[in-house]
Amino acid sequence: MKKFWEITKTELVSIFRDGGAMLILLGAMLIYGTIYPLVYAPQVVRKFPVAVVDLDHTARSRELTRMLDATPQAAVRYEAESLEEAKSLFLHRKVYGVLYIPNGFQKRILAGEQSHVSFYADGGYFLLYSDFLNAVSGVVMTAGAKVQMGTLMASGLSQKEAEWTARPVDYRVDVLYNPVGGYATAIMPGVLVLISQQLLLVGIGLVCGTWYERRMWNRFKGYGAGRMVAGKTLAYLILYIPLILYMFGFQYKFFDYPMKGSHWSVLAVFVPYLLSIIFLGLTIGTFFKRRESSMLVIVVTSVMFLAVSGITWSTVGMPQWMYALGRMMPSSNGMNAVVRIRTMGATLADVGPEFITLWVLTGIYGLTAILAVGRRMRRLPVLEVPASFAETELPAVVEQEKKE
Repeated sequence: MKKFWEITKTELVSIFRDGGAMLILLGAMLIYGTIYPLVYAPQVVRKFPVAVVDLDHTARSRELTRMLDATPQAAVRYEAESLEEAKSLFLHRKVYGVLYIPNGFQKRILAGEQSHVSFYADGGYFLLYSDFLNAVSGVVMTAGAKVQMGTLMASGLSQKEAEWTARPVDYRVDVLYNPVGGYATAIMPGVLVLISQQLLLVGIGLVCGTWYERRMWNRFKGYGAGRMVAGKTLAYLILYIPLILYMFGFQYKFFDYPMKGSHWSVLAVFVPYLLSIIFLGLTIGTFFKRRESSMLVIVVTSVMFLAVSGITWSTVGMPQWMYALGRMMPSSNGMNAVVRIRTMGATLADVGPEFITLWVLTGIYGLTAILAVGRRMRRLPVLEVPASFAETELPAVVEQEKKE
């Protein structure tokens, strides 16, 4: 037991005396976990500038312009005289959408004919495009319903009868699990789960590379791979369990994300999630001979892991090989489980497949970690290593090995 605690203590000292490891394992997690939600804190886009090209200049067209300006999404900042003028405003980024009302708009409505309006939006900004489309659609549908009701009332129907005829089926839209329809609520919980994995993998790889550079492995020669893995794992659990509780407890409440699931269910999922990541990190980290190698190798995988997670793109539309690759990563299973519990109010039984998969990954990566650490321990050169961490630089030995 004394040797076990010595490994854990040495790992923690290695982290806390290393500015780079502290920045990645603790600082970056707190920074990313705070900055990212702050950027998307408004959740939805409100009152972005748009232009209206009104070539009709009638009461109906002006009413349509006022209705668009009254929507929460758009603010009519410019009334252009032509489509070319509106295009210039758009290209100079003064507006992000244009509503075009053609000449004869009111005349066709009064004649009982179908009238048309056009809108132009920047498809490169998905949120702006979607919000402007919803705003224009709502305004046009409302204006059309008013015209239809006026026609029906003119034919002798009462206002109530005209309303029933214009809208025979009443409906109500209830947005589940994302009441504000916000981007942050939809994407940030899953992204934070992925960030925790990537930072933990990079940090473990950095510390393992540091141990190789400074010959820290030699200090524990003969300790046994299982004991080494267990001692190192405990050190990272001590660091990350409080961080996870902060990120998915306090941060959730502070940014007003939905919190419907049980806290204990979330914690139960994070136990195999963190264990599988730590074991995977130790498996990969033992191959690093330089501390910066983890940054070069692991950081570039973030986009791929996000793509195969099923958060940004439905797993139904994925190729089977890509879906299978995603299931091999702790982040994919952890994202789905945590989001479904914390945001959607699922129980641990509801996320049973993900929960079981995480424990299977824990077993697999735990075995690979023991094998990888055992391989590293067997290949250690015979060196006299001081007990103090501050004295483990051994510059002469390092220089000699480089020459060899």
